[in-house]
Amino acid sequence: MTLKNKILIILSLCLLLCIGAYFIISRTFANFEKQLFEKCRIEALVGGRVMSEIIDMMIDTRLLTKQQIFDRNYVPIQGSNPQKFRTQYDAVFDKYIQKIEDEFLKDEDLEFAVLVDINGYLPTHNSKYAKPETSDPDHNLNYSRSKRIFNDRVGLKASRFIGPGTLKQLYNRDTGEVMWDISSPVFAKGEHFGAFRLGVSLKHINELKNQMIIIVGMTILVILSITMLMLFLILPRKLYDTDLDIPQY
Repeated sequence: MTLKNKILIILSLCLLLCIGAYFIISRTFANFEKQLFEKCRIEALVGGRVMSEIIDMMIDTRLLTKQQIFDRNYVPIQGSNPQKFRTQYDAVFDKYIQKIEDEFLKDEDLEFAVLVDINGYLPTHNSKYAKPETSDPDHNLNYSRSKRIFNDRVGLKASRFIGPGTLKQLYNRDTGEVMWDISSPVFAKGEHFGAFRLGVSLKHINELKNQMIIIVGMTILVILSITMLMLFLILPRKLYDTDLDIPQY
């Protein structure tokens, strides 16, 4: 076999090993991403069902009337920044809904888990985002997010999704984070009320991406190093054999 053919075979094997390593690591990452979505999708479905049943129970026990539940007369809260609103039912939701929403945040992959109406109105946020408002707009933006209307494109699409199943969107939150938004429809006595929205942190996915880049880089570096070693072992020997064939004068 000629030197040229040996080099081509070694380089071809190197390329195949690099492609194979990248494919295996990429599939591992894709499986992790799929598992994360499936877990959160089920949580969103459960949340939507639970919220629907709680609202129905509120109506059945006359804690609220259906007319109150579907109140769309958003009354501005004076002095709030960003602007907040009250409805005929938000105080009741504060008392009964928030505790259930907070249970979902035991999953560390979730940034928020909230019930919104069809217009994106969020009567009761998770307790960690429902702090008393202060004079600091930055504090309010990050920690006092309850009773706002989130009618951005993602928010409206989520709140008006009627199924089946769940809706997954990439959400650029107004606090700067980028996350998945997974929503499931919520009904009150069979009528579409809004949605149960989950904000899924991409922290673990980004960490895995960084690890994948490092592992792929190191794997390719090892393969290239072995390839170069094999070439150095072949080339000097070939050159030495060629030197021996030089005729002496």
